[in-house]
Amino acid sequence: MKKTLLWALISAFTFTVSVQAADLEKQIVKDAKKEAKALKKQGWQVLPGALPLERQLEDVYRKQYDRDELGQSKFIIGVAQPTSGSIDAGRLQAQSLCHVSIAQQCSAQLKGIVELAVANKQLTPEEAVTVSEVTAKSTELITARLGRTVPLMECWKKTDSGNVQMLVRMGYPTTRALEEAKEVVREQLEEELKDLSEKLERISFK
Repeated sequence: MKKTLLWALISAFTFTVSVQAADLEKQIVKDAKKEAKALKKQGWQVLPGALPLERQLEDVYRKQYDRDELGQSKFIIGVAQPTSGSIDAGRLQAQSLCHVSIAQQCSAQLKGIVELAVANKQLTPEEAVTVSEVTAKSTELITARLGRTVPLMECWKKTDSGNVQMLVRMGYPTTRALEEAKEVVREQLEEELKDLSEKLERISFK
């Protein structure tokens, strides 16, 4: 009897998770189609040989909705929309700006982790201020530390002035980004405060 009840509960749970996943996938496809329609209406178009805009946006939304066991986002999404004289130049500029966007979000998340560390008495308020100040000044170094990332979405349109405007979104694994950001800050602190650097190394993101 107990075994039968256990299997019934497992089956019910599995069914619920499957339904939730299916509903989420439907929502992703719906949202992607809706945004793609709006972007096309504004004149945006994909690059030659690229996936349809709907498919690219589906990839973006899947990354945005992807969560770990704690409900935290598995990916940081960087967005850039620069204007330049050509598609190639615009792509390079957009990808670079996406990295900066990801680094800035890393800095913000790292600041939140530091505040949590204060609450957990892993850092003193004074130490937290020092770490936050170094983090704020390290965005450029964090940007340089980030590894290669393939854009999830790229599209372009002509502006009224004849230039090219790009819209690019890139996803970067949150845990990896934060580890790289923490390493950059730790290295900066090591030059000033060795003890604080070692404390930061022991702080967990979980």
